[in-house]
Amino acid sequence: MVPVAVAKVIRVRVSGEIDASTVDLLVGAIEPHLDISDAKIVVDLTEVTFLGTAGLRALARAEQHANRVGSELCLVFATPAVQRSLAVLAMLRG
Repeated sequence: MVPVAVAKVIRVRVSGEIDASTVDLLVGAIEPHLDISDAKIVVDLTEVTFLGTAGLRALARAEQHANRVGSELCLVFATPAVQRSLAVLAMLRG
């Protein structure tokens, strides 16, 4: 028998508006999973209606933290509001 590595996939669902007044809820949902190495942390933003700069900063910090410990932060999004916010972030990074 050959050992098979089991992938660590963690899904975090977020909903509503993510702005300066609610960003702590986002951080609180993601942060406990960030120190797990070799994990794929999926942040489901499909029910997010607004993603402000505070939320973008929190996601960017979470991604950096995950990368430092050898994990991957993946975003799942469908709403136009989230797509626009993430497009702006991509332009600023690029």
